[in-house]
Amino acid sequence: MNPIPTRATLVLALVLLAGCRGDPAPARHAVDTHPDDACAVCGMYLEDSPGPRAEAFLAGRDKPLVFDSTRDFFAYVLQPENQASLEALFVQDSTRIDWQHPAHAAVSFVDARQASYVVWQPLPGSMGPTLAPFASRAAAAAFVRGHGGAVLDFAQITPALVSALDYRCPARDAAAGTGLQCQAPTVPGKGHSLRAGPEPYYP
Repeated sequence: MNPIPTRATLVLALVLLAGCRGDPAPARHAVDTHPDDACAVCGMYLEDSPGPRAEAFLAGRDKPLVFDSTRDFFAYVLQPENQASLEALFVQDSTRIDWQHPAHAAVSFVDARQASYVVWQPLPGSMGPTLAPFASRAAAAAFVRGHGGAVLDFAQITPALVSALDYRCPARDAAAGTGLQCQAPTVPGKGHSLRAGPEPYYP
């Protein structure tokens, strides 16, 4: 007959089991970007690149991959072959940057998986149409009222949507396939007008 395990034996077993799992991955935080950083997808430098940027930490790498646009960021992170190595993901909050001349400071970045995104909006990123990220859904909705578009969560963004991204709402039948309601801008003529300066952060 097997003896009943003592409390000390159980504690020792739990300690050994925890040790077998290895140390947890260290917490990752957004880092400052630099003008001469190159986008991991298109290879363009961040200098003079409009629109929000992004960072992706991968397992086994100390420094993140940097992206000059959120469109390139999603083109990378949504690839099945890349997803197993993804750790922390960050995007710039559009309310914390000047769209034409985005900041490089780490404080301008937020958790990409928790952000809200405006698609089919008229402001260009470095590679054309892009997604406008916001730390809060309320801020994203306010942006839509002025600029148009639709608000999505991280999990709603698909490779097909990213590859077909445009500056304006898709045709009604195409939009119906996404289950999203896209709004036209309420302020006529806003379009692609960009203005540099600390306030407001986007036109």
